[in-house]
Amino acid sequence: MASKIFVMETRENGTGRLSLSFRGERGSGISRIACDLTQDDLLQLVLFAEANGLRDTLGDTGRSELLLNGLVLDDDPTRGEITVLRKTGFSEQTARVGRDVFQAEMAGVVDICLARAEESKHGERLKELIAACPLPEQLQDRLAPDEADAVRHRLHEIALLLLAANTMERGSPLARLLRRKKDQTEAEREVAGFVRSLALGLLPRTESAQA
Repeated sequence: MASKIFVMETRENGTGRLSLSFRGERGSGISRIACDLTQDDLLQLVLFAEANGLRDTLGDTGRSELLLNGLVLDDDPTRGEITVLRKTGFSEQTARVGRDVFQAEMAGVVDICLARAEESKHGERLKELIAACPLPEQLQDRLAPDEADAVRHRLHEIALLLLAANTMERGSPLARLLRRKKDQTEAEREVAGFVRSLALGLLPRTESAQA
């Protein structure tokens, strides 16, 4: 079995490690970019992968960039690859990985992070509230039924990841609403508004402003 050129590892504490093997300049052997990821770094990387999937469904070929501590990922759908730049002190390493390879490896990490989000203190309730949120008509009307289903599914995953992380923060207003039975209606409104805002962000800027 061929070894992987891009590998993502996750740890029980929510951190991770990224490793990307590549051929050096003028074919000078195999080099490797490797770095540890904090919990927030890993979440941002997962959201980056989820956003890539959304953009693919919507036919968005614009470039996007993710900036982490000492690591930059530049997604270029038109070339079908992601450029990874690793900065360590005064040195830099640059390598490229195919988008399909990146997305395939990240799929397992996404599943792990989603499972952790669902298992968080308010995860089940958040998932229930998010599932009740439809796509705004402005977005629904632009998509074929199968595209709308794919967008709604991934959008709901992104919302769960973000809201679960929010409710685990000390003093989270949403967590406070979810804890109190008398505030459940307000919690529903907060979640619905958040999901709607995420969805409208997928529209062209002019349409979002009119929504």
